[in-house]
Amino acid sequence: MQLEGKTVVITGAGSGLGRAIARRLARDGASVVAAGDRAGPLAETVALIEQDGGRALAVTADVSREDDVAALIERVADELGRLDVLINNAGVEFSKPVLETTGEEWDALMSVNLKGVFLCAKHAIGAMRGFGNGGVIVNVASELALTGSENVAAYSASKAGVVQLTRALAVEHAADGIRVNALSPGVILTALLQVALDATGDAAARRREFEERTLLKRLGTPEEAAEAALFLASPRSSYMTGANLVLDGGWTAH
Repeated sequence: MQLEGKTVVITGAGSGLGRAIARRLARDGASVVAAGDRAGPLAETVALIEQDGGRALAVTADVSREDDVAALIERVADELGRLDVLINNAGVEFSKPVLETTGEEWDALMSVNLKGVFLCAKHAIGAMRGFGNGGVIVNVASELALTGSENVAAYSASKAGVVQLTRALAVEHAADGIRVNALSPGVILTALLQVALDATGDAAARRREFEERTLLKRLGTPEEAAEAALFLASPRSSYMTGANLVLDGGWTAH
């Protein structure tokens, strides 16, 4: 258990990838701070971790608001006494052509997906430097940071920004002993994705389209993404910083 004694903050931990990552890192020994903007789902995540025998704390925070982020990191420092790993997972998405996307919709998405990563990293790095033990940041991006697709221009742009922000943070803070990497999942079968598939009117057909686009001919699972996040969060990736780990079943390989 390579995260034993470590404190990990995971944003967007109330569902999907965030919940899967939180549970996996807790099983590896981490004390998990599950952060998000809805208390109910966070409480469910904490309950699941505790059922597994892990340690977890729920903290409600809107990552697009700097006061919320500062309060989150301060609470972690005060109550847990250290911050070793930050997983920037919180994100939002919508599907619209560029010509139908409003400026308000663009700004709202960027505030969470890109500004939120910046704010959380900024305050977490300050805390990590103060503790003097180095640290790790994992920024969840997307395969859509690397390839074009219709109706997701805002989301794709935000995730491309996350990848580049990751590189810049890695360069700036290597001397602090802080490693910063990105994780770019492909199409992962979460409950939210299933809702989106159902909304197409033919979920099975749309799922087959996604599966055929990958080299492995299947969708990824939240548990597979969680294993990749654990790798990046742990000493197993000790010689990696400024990298982008792509977990997409081969989607971007062709």
